[in-house]
Amino acid sequence: MPDTDTPVHACGECTMCCKVMAVDELAKPAGRWCGHCDIAKGCKIYESRPGECRTFDCVWRFDAALGPEWRPDTAHFVMAYEIGGKRLTLRVDPQRPDAWKQPPYYARLKQMARQAMPRGQYVMVASLGRAIVILPERDIDLGTVGPDERIATRLWGPDPDAFKVHKSDSRLREA
Repeated sequence: MPDTDTPVHACGECTMCCKVMAVDELAKPAGRWCGHCDIAKGCKIYESRPGECRTFDCVWRFDAALGPEWRPDTAHFVMAYEIGGKRLTLRVDPQRPDAWKQPPYYARLKQMARQAMPRGQYVMVASLGRAIVILPERDIDLGTVGPDERIATRLWGPDPDAFKVHKSDSRLREA
C-alpha cells in the first residue's frame, strides 16, 4: 500500500476513474463515462459528488514509486485498494482490456503480487466483466463473479490459488 495519506501526484487531466468505476448512487455502470464527467477536465458536480466518489482513492495519486506512465489515462486502468487493503484491484478501460499486460505494467504487477502474498493480499484485474487474479507464477481468469459469489484465495503453500465460492460458503472468511 502507498506510504502516504497525502497525494504525491495530481489528477490533472486524468478522469479515467469516471469511466472505469461503477457508481451505484448514480446507477452508473463500470466501463462507461459518467454523465457528470467533463472528460479530461473533471467532475461537473465535484462539490456534491456521491459518497462513493468522495471515498475513492486512486493508488497512483498516493504512491510515489509509480511514475507518470502509471497515470490512469496513460496506463488505461485505475488501481485501488479494496476489502480493507486485502486486494489491489485494477479496473481496466474496456477499450484497452489488455493494457495491464503491456510493459512496464505486467512485470511490476507480478512483483506487486509477490510482495502482497506474505501479507495475505492479492492483485486482481477487472476487465470486460471478468475477474483475473494475478499470482506470482500464474494468472487465474475467474470469469464473471456474480453478486452471490465471492473470490477466495489460498496464498500459502506450494500452489497458491484463487477461486469463486458462493457467498454463504463456510470456507469464506471476510477480511
